[in-house]
Amino acid sequence: MTTEPTAPPPATAPPGNPPPAPARGRFELVVGASAIMLSVVSLFVAISANRTQERMLAASVWPSMIFGSSNISRDDGSPEIALDLLNRGTGPARIRWVELAHRGKPMATAGDLLQACCGGMPESRGDVHPIIGSGIQRRVFGAEEWVSFLRMPLARVPQETFDAFDRERHQVRLRACYCSVLDDCWLLDSELEEPRAVSACPAAPRVLWRG
Repeated sequence: MTTEPTAPPPATAPPGNPPPAPARGRFELVVGASAIMLSVVSLFVAISANRTQERMLAASVWPSMIFGSSNISRDDGSPEIALDLLNRGTGPARIRWVELAHRGKPMATAGDLLQACCGGMPESRGDVHPIIGSGIQRRVFGAEEWVSFLRMPLARVPQETFDAFDRERHQVRLRACYCSVLDDCWLLDSELEEPRAVSACPAAPRVLWRG
């Protein structure tokens, strides 16, 4: 009786040997893709954190200028016409230029403004000047700083001049460009609700307010 030879059993990889080449290649591909994905996520997180820090820094030094006028003194409540600039922001405002116009015409001085609106500058009473002024061109306004850059107390001028200026102060328009310490800039226009962000201050107008 003869027996047919049997085929040897298939070879198996000894325990602990690396997987076949195709499986090893897929594993390395998954590891590489995961590493790339982690790098992309880390980069995105870093960029997002940096932008958040930049926004927080900008907010901490953000200036916000406001123009206004009044007919009562902030000091004692007495009758007084005042033109004011106020920084309501959280950081200093560096004024680049200021333009003041009455009924569309730029004014350079208080005398020009009173001549246009109210019949001219009233005479001084003795050594008391009728107008109290403060320079604002190229000035730095601190946070919450309030400057009355033109003041006309009733005690220093005739009643008719005071009344005329009180009416015409509503026809005064102020435009100014200012920047933060980070060189972010805004254009203030008293006829608009809020200052408008600009990439840089435009060229200064030909006639600037000197006070």
